Amino acid sequence: MSEDKLLTLAKSLLESGDLGGAEDALAARVKIHPIPVDALLLLAEIRLRLGRSDEALKLLAPYGGHRHCADWVREYCIGERMNPQAIAWLNGIPKSGGIDDLIDQAALLQLSGDARSAAALSRKVLALQPDNAFALNHLGRALFNIGMAAEARQAFENATRLAPSYSQAWHNLGHVLRSQNDLKGASAAYGKALAIAPYYQSAMLNLALLKMGQGDNAGAIEQFEALLALNPEHAEGQLNIGICHHILREFDKARMAFEKSIAADPGQPRALRHMGGLLREMQDSRSALDYYRSALAISPGDGDLRAELISTLELLSELDEAEKTVAEGLALNPKDAGILFESAKLHRRCRDYDGAWRILTGIDPQHLPSRLLLSYYYECGTTADRVDRFDESFSAYAKGNELALTSIRARNTDPTALPRQIERMRNWLQHGAPAVADGPDEDRGADLCFLIGFPRSGTTLLDVMLDGHDQVLSLEEKPTVEHVAFAVDRLPGHYPDAMSSLTGDQKADLRRLYRSKIAAYRKPEHTLVIDKMPIRTVNAAFIHRLFPEALFIFAERHPCDVVLSNFMQHYAINEAMIHFARLKTAVEMYDSVMRLWMLTEEKLPGMRVQRVRYESLIADTEGVLRDACAFLELPWQEGMARHQDTIVQRTQIKTNSYHQVAEPVYQRSKFRWLNYSSHFEPYMEILQPHIDRMGY
Repeated sequence: MSEDKLLTLAKSLLESGDLGGAEDALAARVKIHPIPVDALLLLAEIRLRLGRSDEALKLLAPYGGHRHCADWVREYCIGERMNPQAIAWLNGIPKSGGIDDLIDQAALLQLSGDARSAAALSRKVLALQPDNAFALNHLGRALFNIGMAAEARQAFENATRLAPSYSQAWHNLGHVLRSQNDLKGASAAYGKALAIAPYYQSAMLNLALLKMGQGDNAGAIEQFEALLALNPEHAEGQLNIGICHHILREFDKARMAFEKSIAADPGQPRALRHMGGLLREMQDSRSALDYYRSALAISPGDGDLRAELISTLELLSELDEAEKTVAEGLALNPKDAGILFESAKLHRRCRDYDGAWRILTGIDPQHLPSRLLLSYYYECGTTADRVDRFDESFSAYAKGNELALTSIRARNTDPTALPRQIERMRNWLQHGAPAVADGPDEDRGADLCFLIGFPRSGTTLLDVMLDGHDQVLSLEEKPTVEHVAFAVDRLPGHYPDAMSSLTGDQKADLRRLYRSKIAAYRKPEHTLVIDKMPIRTVNAAFIHRLFPEALFIFAERHPCDVVLSNFMQHYAINEAMIHFARLKTAVEMYDSVMRLWMLTEEKLPGMRVQRVRYESLIADTEGVLRDACAFLELPWQEGMARHQDTIVQRTQIKTNSYHQVAEPVYQRSKFRWLNYSSHFEPYMEILQPHIDRMGY
């Protein structure tokens, strides 16, 4: 077959999607002299599509004297941010003494950081050749880097008009449009670059990052996966797909991606840092410390990273080490707002509230990293409360909550989900909560206790104390019942109404599903499982119908204190916690849940319930615990009230109460709401019936 027919065949095979066949035809063609430059460049592009960029560049390396090859390699290396390779290439290709040399020199100046000289040289070329697309692209790059975005945009638009298949110019136009907040235009420009050059890894990366910035993490993951299919060792791609999985709480996938990013680029601190953050959220803060320290060893001047390390040390109550790390950070930068913020937290933990307040009020929030701004307002609220500045405290919490409501997670959270669930449960209860009757020898849950109530009603303190009993397995806010409820919701009639039409076998399957969720934690000595999640009050009727002999401990606390404490929490927003960001909606949710609980007790009088009042627990700890043990049919054990000993056995308290339950039992939270009584006046008509019913 003649050489021209080989090239024609390759193009035909490429159009049909047969990359391998096209590569074989072109590989045969470039062995025959003279070699058409089209065959070389097409073969290089095919190898890029196949993920073999090293082979593509090696193919063209001997052809630096051919201008088309020289331009192609220059644009490819710069477009893919392969700056060392681009510099070596530009310094090594022959000089012609013409305009092409000036464009090469402009590119070198830009790579060396001299954008102004690069712009001047590009303009010199354009004075001679106004329609030179290469010069327009490099002018645009230089202008964008010196802050002249509008002029850069015009240069890129002119370049793409003159050379519609110039993928790098389309990609660069996408950068400018993104900086101007024209996200739709940026997406289209990146997409155009990829339509021309499907192997363009930087365009794939930036399109994915654009989707991330818009909160479309699923779309970003799809784009990252395409990039990583082409180049599995793309460190930045692995890092960012890991961040997407982390945001979506797909922790195992996130961890795997971070590990691959670290392996691909061990000297990059960002992946180490994100791995630390992931491990911390997975309740493995001790392992997180190792990653934070490794990242800090690479980038010791990174104050934000050091602040994360300090925060993790504080979370683990390693206060001496945290203070040492603060001192090291402030020695490098005495005005680092993030480290000063962590220092204030340590002062507050050590009960130096005046010192903490002094540091906090000396910080300009605008100088804080964005990730700390929320925490700053909540910390100001907590500390102001300790120094009796109650109006300032309420104001700080309100600012923090309003800021939390602007987050991507909040915008993607449906605030009607929990009210709808409550209404469905209410309707089911009004009909008697019908469910299939139990047969003989059923698993009726006699070894189970569910610790419920309402968030911030003292469940964590009680849970830790009961966990001190040798025969107790305490499950702290694990998704156990929820898996069963999801299974019911997939049945005809949905949750909870499907309970009325279950077969006996289906009900047994649901019980086995619950048992499978606790099996990994339970040991032979655990005669009783205490499954704690306060908001699960909403599901109490369902739990009782599933396990009619299960016990319930209902934690009570003054309703105003409960509402206030929830308003004051820095929660990760979800379908329940979104209601606590404002006092009004917190009151409404409390009222809704408590009314559902009253209806549950009315309609299901067979439930075995023990009330534990928070105020009584802190006033007479041993007496309340003895009563709880009697209800749970557990022998009394000395030392249960020494909850701090139990905490040492736990790797980490999961809830927002972590640093409070680590302290000795204190009285200051009792009737704290009185300091904020003016803020409650509009809501007392709703709360007073609950206050009266509980006897406060």
